[in-house]
Amino acid sequence: MKDYHFENERDEFDTTIRLDHINEKLKDLENETPSMEDELGDKDDFLKAFESERFDEIPRREPEGEKTPVRERSIETDGGQEPDGFWNKRTIGLLTGGGFLLMLAVFLLVKVVFFGGFSGKTPVAAQEGEQPMLVESVLSGGELLVYDITAKEQKTVTMSAEAVVTDRMEAEISSSEVQEGDLLMVQLDQTGEVVLSATYGGGIFQEEATGLEADTEKYRLIGEDEKYEYDERTMFRYDGEEISPEELEPCDVLQLSGYEDTVWSVNILEYHGYIKVENKTSVKNGTFRLDEEDELPLEEVERIAVSEGSHTITVEGDNIETRKDTVFVESGEEYVYDLSKAQEKVGVLVINANVTDYKLYINGAQTDSSVPTVLPLGEYDVVILKNGYQDWNQKVVLDQDTVSVTAKLEREIQYGTIVIASDVEGTVVYIDGQEIGIAPLQTTLTYGEHMVVLKKDGYPDYEHNVSVETPVVHLNATM
Repeated sequence: MKDYHFENERDEFDTTIRLDHINEKLKDLENETPSMEDELGDKDDFLKAFESERFDEIPRREPEGEKTPVRERSIETDGGQEPDGFWNKRTIGLLTGGGFLLMLAVFLLVKVVFFGGFSGKTPVAAQEGEQPMLVESVLSGGELLVYDITAKEQKTVTMSAEAVVTDRMEAEISSSEVQEGDLLMVQLDQTGEVVLSATYGGGIFQEEATGLEADTEKYRLIGEDEKYEYDERTMFRYDGEEISPEELEPCDVLQLSGYEDTVWSVNILEYHGYIKVENKTSVKNGTFRLDEEDELPLEEVERIAVSEGSHTITVEGDNIETRKDTVFVESGEEYVYDLSKAQEKVGVLVINANVTDYKLYINGAQTDSSVPTVLPLGEYDVVILKNGYQDWNQKVVLDQDTVSVTAKLEREIQYGTIVIASDVEGTVVYIDGQEIGIAPLQTTLTYGEHMVVLKKDGYPDYEHNVSVETPVVHLNATM
């Protein structure tokens, strides 16, 4: 029996098939196939359609020697009538039906040889076609620990030496580039253990997104206008290490890889760091601004997640000069922003007093009273002391460049004793216009200047201005 060779899909010669083997396949096909009518209809329908037409009987063949005239019939056509011949309706119908059966036989032969007949089973290549798999670990010897998303099971597969790996642009790459966390469409061999091909494209979607936070209870990545579902087996990775989804911040830039409507791999392209603000309580009514974002009350700022790189911080307050700093934050690191070094706003306090040579105290600390005082803006307790004067104190609010304060000190009430004597007996003593008594005498006077007058009939008045600045003052009058 002659051999026949068939080419496969790659235009290469494939299995040799003998005609006797084809005949056996056709017989098996007839037994296995319930009825050709199920798929193609009754093979005799076409002929029955012609037989349903009214034809004259075909002339019978007479024995030799007898000549029976053939009865002619006319067939009506558009052009009139034409006699019966070989190319009548029945002949055409038979030829057409035969051609149809021949085509059917060829179709069945090809299906048996190349696709395994009508067994009802999906061919192996299609049954073990590309399946989405998440690479959970890259083992030694070309082995991969993967999670089969369709089968919902973990398995170990081997990357064969002949395996073809392509990127999203369908360019062939080395199988060594496959890493943990990759999502691939994988085609396995019949054993389901060896990778024949793998691609990052196919049915895999890949997007870059930012502004997302993880809702770990509902397994969602949620943004202002976006929402992605993920699975409990979804891998989140940064810089080659797996992280928890709770560690994500909206400023992170993510590469999402998923299949159908689920994200299975999240690769953090740009990870965040933190800015921590310390010693903020010394700033009154402070505000905090990061880059070009809206201002925040300084008291509400503790620890802010920011993208890696340079950031501008602006802090304002009632008692500090506006502070604007550029800081650099590294991924995963914390930058401490210390406000204890913030330059305070200052003003000048000017004291206008009605006395000189006084002692000046500000918030309990003695200060040079001979020059204006430069102080940070704020509230201060100012005290002025001078002998012979009552203490002066006042709370002063320094809230602008220059604040002037008028201090009027009042004399302190002090008393001294004055002792008055005269060289004439019976002299009457007057102090500040009031009669005090007959000298000699002593009396108590307040510190300060007093006018003393002594009078005696027959003598001129004695007048003297006395300054009481000591506990005892003596005055001896000569009339």
